Amino acid sequence: MVYNEPHSYLIKLGLSHWNNWRAKKPDVIPMLEGANLNLLDLSGFNLREAKIQGANLFGTDLIEADLTGADLRKADLTGADLKKANLTGADLSEARLIRTQTLETNFKGAKFTGTCLEDWNVDSGTNLEGAICDYVYLKSKYSPQEKRYVLQERRPYTGTFELGEFTRLFQKTLETVDLIFRNGIDWQAFLMAFQQLEIERNKSELSIQGLENKNGSFVVRISVAPEEDKTELEKSFKQQYKLALQAIEENYREQLEGVGNLDEWIADYRHRNAELKEMIEVMAKVQSPSCRNSIIP
Repeated sequence: MVYNEPHSYLIKLGLSHWNNWRAKKPDVIPMLEGANLNLLDLSGFNLREAKIQGANLFGTDLIEADLTGADLRKADLTGADLKKANLTGADLSEARLIRTQTLETNFKGAKFTGTCLEDWNVDSGTNLEGAICDYVYLKSKYSPQEKRYVLQERRPYTGTFELGEFTRLFQKTLETVDLIFRNGIDWQAFLMAFQQLEIERNKSELSIQGLENKNGSFVVRISVAPEEDKTELEKSFKQQYKLALQAIEENYREQLEGVGNLDEWIADYRHRNAELKEMIEVMAKVQSPSCRNSIIP
């Protein structure tokens, strides 16, 4: 695709120049097809109805940008920041929203068919009302043989979403908190901290949705109530986890003083920790959407 040089030049002149031009030329549709706009700061830009299909928006800041009705088919929005942007009615078919920030982003009536949503960041303020979608992909992987990124993990696996199903299913995943453990995880301490969290919050809509190992770091995904302060919850959990670790370590020190066979004690500790991990995995399976006929893993 060939992009329109004058318009791609104008957009690089800055917010004030661009928005003034749009105000003076309301009938002119910006032609940015295939344009290289990566790493630009386009926050607050008026891009209504713009033709941006196939454009390179890698790492571009589009915070509070107006992309109402924009054509973003096959655009690369990897690592872009769309926080509070308006994409009402935008066409994102076959676009890449890989690791894209979409906090409080308005996707009302947007098209998502064939879009890759790998590790996109959403929250309870992300609006997917009326989104149109037949299927999406959750992963992409570079293929040296084909010399391109190949999309993987299609959802649904076969066929297409029913009307409104995409919104219903992905809306469920919005109310989650990812607890990341980069230096391993003590499952006994985790369980103690999680149970304390349940007590503090009266067990209100708190459940383990899944466990994942990402590049050596454990990620435990917890679902929470929509009104929950997720930052405060994560902070509270980490505090409880730290206290649990300290209590466990103190207990083990006392036990070690009377241990006759250290090897047997270590083996017993590992066995109990493994059992706790299996129990938590079972909890995740029971409480996760996949066990309620959902197609989201």
